[in-house]
Amino acid sequence: MPAAPKIVRVLEVVDTLEAGGMEHQLVHLINRLDPERFHFEVCCLRHAGVNAGKLKPGVPVHTLQKAEGFQWSAVQGLRDILQKGFDVVHTHNLSPLIYAALATWGGVTPIFHGEHAQLTPAEFTRKRLWQRRLLYRCVKAVHTVSSGQREELIRTGLHHIRLDAILNGVNTDHFKPLASKEERRSTQARLGLEVSEDLQWIGIVARFGTYKRHADLIQAFESISANHPKARLLMLGDGGPEKERVLQMARESPVASRIHWAGYQSDPAPWYQVMDLLVVPSLNEGLSNTTLEAMSSAVPVLSHDNCGAREMIRDQEGGWVRDLAGLEALKQALSEMLPTLSEAGPGVGGAGRERVSRHFSWTGMAEQYSVWLEACAGRRAFPA
Repeated sequence: MPAAPKIVRVLEVVDTLEAGGMEHQLVHLINRLDPERFHFEVCCLRHAGVNAGKLKPGVPVHTLQKAEGFQWSAVQGLRDILQKGFDVVHTHNLSPLIYAALATWGGVTPIFHGEHAQLTPAEFTRKRLWQRRLLYRCVKAVHTVSSGQREELIRTGLHHIRLDAILNGVNTDHFKPLASKEERRSTQARLGLEVSEDLQWIGIVARFGTYKRHADLIQAFESISANHPKARLLMLGDGGPEKERVLQMARESPVASRIHWAGYQSDPAPWYQVMDLLVVPSLNEGLSNTTLEAMSSAVPVLSHDNCGAREMIRDQEGGWVRDLAGLEALKQALSEMLPTLSEAGPGVGGAGRERVSRHFSWTGMAEQYSVWLEACAGRRAFPA
């Protein structure tokens, strides 16, 4: 009788497991993959964060407590963890790759590297581009989370012989629409929101990062509020460098009573269910998890034409992709969308749910990661 294949031991290296789309996807990937095929441990360069508590029992989380700036002590700390014996190191974004490449110098443990967002202007400096070009030579394979992001890397000269896109997935069993208006009213009441059928809830789900553009959305909402008295702005998320400025804007807004900040939600599913429109004005994405969650909940999405948006959304099939880069463009798009939502929204949202069910399933995403992790560990051939 042939021996059972050895379990692939994977060390996931991240900055933290704080709230964020990449962190959320990673935790659910670890929880989903077959424990008879994979053993996971996580190394956080800094601290753990809220998503660490969502990991299934038995997944060790190591923290190196790295301070700002480069620290050789973190390289040594990662080397010490690797002494436990791993078959592959899975890194996420540039900083973890730098530390993993130094800790595995000489190719002792193969690296599978993931890029989870478009490159920001800061990433196009000569130093950052040189770092990635050099470090990509040290890894077995590189993956992105959208085809558009993969193409951007190639155009930038950041190519690898094994560079592929593994599209993010969404749990359509968890993120689903409500069955009736009565359920919507009861959910609004349970969440502490105004209960009314004719209100239009415009949502944004994101940490307060510069590229997420909360401030622009608040200004756009203020501008259109007089013509749309039933509109409400619902913000989910916490943390990030823009938090205090944005929340102060919300408090001091002339329509402050119509802006609701719900903070970080460990389970955002019911909040999507009461939205009429999700706005994703972000200038920097890989493949927006919030877009997938909203579409799975049959909520139409108005998205800036960022990386991955057109892979998820087809016009009238899940929402609308527009150039929202300027404040005036965001105002104009909201003014055009809101009058059509009551009539067009349900059909657009329903088509979006069908689309994610077909093309962005968790099962498909998990199987792709399984194949690549096993290939990097030398247990199977790389995908053609």
